[in-house]
Amino acid sequence: DGLFIQPIIGKKKPGDFRDEVILKAYETIIDHYFAKDRVFLNILPTEMRYAGPKEAIMHAIMRKNYGATHIIIGRDHAGVGNYYGEEEAIEMFDKPEFADLGIKAVSIRGDFWYCKACGRVASNRTCPHGEADQIPFSGTKIRKGIIDGIAPDARIMRPEVFDVIRSFDDPFVS
Repeated sequence: DGLFIQPIIGKKKPGDFRDEVILKAYETIIDHYFAKDRVFLNILPTEMRYAGPKEAIMHAIMRKNYGATHIIIGRDHAGVGNYYGEEEAIEMFDKPEFADLGIKAVSIRGDFWYCKACGRVASNRTCPHGEADQIPFSGTKIRKGIIDGIAPDARIMRPEVFDVIRSFDDPFVS
C-alpha cells in the first residue's frame, strides 16, 4: 500500500493557492512526515471548474484512471460560494448510479476539528468531548493568518508547511 497525492494543477479562481505553492507544500510534508518509499506525488493537469458534485465524480474517475483506489471528497468539494450544499458532493457517491465507479470516496461528514482530549482530528461522530477541547479548522482564519504572518496552531497546520507558504510573496491566485 502507498499514498498517492495528486493535486490539481491548472487554472483556479482568485483566492485559491497557486500551483507552485501547492506543490512545494506537499513536497515539504512528504519530506518531513511520510515514508518516501510509500508516497507518490503526481499532478493532475486540469483546471478547476467549480462544478461541485459532478466535478467530484469526474475527479474520482480521473484518479481511478491513474490507479487510485480511494479519493478524499471534502465538504463543499469543487464548490463555489453557496451554490451547492456543503455535503452535496459527498452525497453523490451514495447514489446508486455511482455505486460501480471502482473507487471509494472517503469523507468526514459534518464539522470536524482537532480534539485536544482525543489527540486527533475528530467529528461529532467520533468524539464525545465538548467545545473546550476543540480546535476548529477554518480556511478563512488560516488564509488570514498566512496573509498576516500568524501561524495557525501546529495541530491545524504543520509549521514547516506554513513557513513554505509564507516564503512566497503572494501564495494566492490573484
